[in-house]
Amino acid sequence: MISKQVAKDAGNGHFPSQGVIYDRAGIEVDATGWVWKLNSLRPEALNFRRLNVQSAGLLASIALYLAELVQATSVDHVTNTFDALVYLHRSEHLRACAENGADIDERLISELRQIPRLADYRLGYVRAWYRWCAQQGLRQFSPETATRLDDLVIEHNVVGHAVRTRDPEKGAFDELEFIALTTALRASASSSVLDLKERTALWLAIGLGCNPLAYALLREEDYKPIVEHGTGRIQHMLYVPRIKKGDEEFRAQFHPEILNDEIGPLVAALIDQNMSRRKAARWSEEYAHPLFVASRPRLDLRGQLREYAMHVIPSDITDMLKNAVRKLGVKSHRTGGDLIVTARRFRRTFATRAVEEGAFPVELAMMLDHSDLQTVQVYYETRSNQVQRLDAALALKLAPLADAFMGRLVVDESEAVNGGNPAKRIPWFRRRPGQTPERNGNLGTCGAGACGLYAPISCYTCEKFQPWKNGPHREMLDWLCAERDRREKDGRDPQIVRLHDATILAVAEVVTLCEGAAE
Repeated sequence: MISKQVAKDAGNGHFPSQGVIYDRAGIEVDATGWVWKLNSLRPEALNFRRLNVQSAGLLASIALYLAELVQATSVDHVTNTFDALVYLHRSEHLRACAENGADIDERLISELRQIPRLADYRLGYVRAWYRWCAQQGLRQFSPETATRLDDLVIEHNVVGHAVRTRDPEKGAFDELEFIALTTALRASASSSVLDLKERTALWLAIGLGCNPLAYALLREEDYKPIVEHGTGRIQHMLYVPRIKKGDEEFRAQFHPEILNDEIGPLVAALIDQNMSRRKAARWSEEYAHPLFVASRPRLDLRGQLREYAMHVIPSDITDMLKNAVRKLGVKSHRTGGDLIVTARRFRRTFATRAVEEGAFPVELAMMLDHSDLQTVQVYYETRSNQVQRLDAALALKLAPLADAFMGRLVVDESEAVNGGNPAKRIPWFRRRPGQTPERNGNLGTCGAGACGLYAPISCYTCEKFQPWKNGPHREMLDWLCAERDRREKDGRDPQIVRLHDATILAVAEVVTLCEGAAE
């Protein structure tokens, strides 16, 4: 039963104090006042004034229930419960019961169901609160009503809708959007468009598909470069904190990831940069060394969480990704506007592409660090064996949005870097079935020094390439599209069919630029 003191406190306008309690990680939570600050990497707090509950007994029942949840469950579960209970005062039946002291019945759920902004699955949190109060024998909560509420059908949170519908704003990036993003990111490597932290975060989001909390929890010590004996080649290992296991503490378990040679050196460089800045700023020794460093220490963190003072929070990671893509100027051909970015879209894209590349459900669950296979089934439900059509006409239409061409158009080699060096010309060989390739002019000039790329396929997506305005680019485009069509008709794997889609779009953009300049 609610103690007389708790009821008295709530009745005279004082908060029904729960004293100082300890969360499941053993860290203190001050539950004496109207605002409870929870121990989380995010600045989470429960402001009980938001409940707008006028009954002393009902307010006390909520405080008692949430105090128990704080001690036994995760911060996310506590905040989800609180956010659902905030809607209680919207029920006319509950307001009447708060005034006259009558028992609360099923009308509570029926009335809350009519609130448009309250998703049906959140009613499960309200039902759990009612059930707990009835089990405790609290006034106004009937065990019989609790039993009837348990028989009500309450929809679970619908997951996978954005993936199933291929939502252009919330679902995975499609192939052309992914090409536009990665091409722009690679092309910016030699510029200062992105800082090192933004570039590293963006590549990790593309390459790992983690939740933003995992990136926020990363520390320098999680990166382990391993030098191969004999070759001297570095294998870049990153131990990513697991966050979906209900651990009592952060960074209790880790998932090892091998970073490729595009991402690993960025992580190493960011660590070096952090070390230099840390020495200059003279951090407190009680702070850990995160990979993604906050601009200033968080002074609100207490106890064991004090070491996380220089960690960014998950929303900072999301903002970092949004800002990076905005700076790159990536567009979506599906919306016609800027590419909309969230950490979840990167995760959905990572999973979608893994399935397209042949990952089995068990493998995908491991890659996403899921505990069961049900959560990954949506990616297999939406898998398509059909390859998106991409002929020359469509490529010319999509090219400006894909923005895959990274070089600089020149009139001829006299305007090009290395234009005086015939060895830097990129030749074009006309290809006809059953015939030996026949040289038919030059496509442009390579502005690089030594280059190990496969010409001319790799040239158009390289920032050093300088195509000539009168080069045979249309012929190159037609050949690439014909080869793509042949691979598709031969029944090749979709990944093989799409192998040169970025180049097709880049060549199409050059054709568009050349023909536009000629008008």
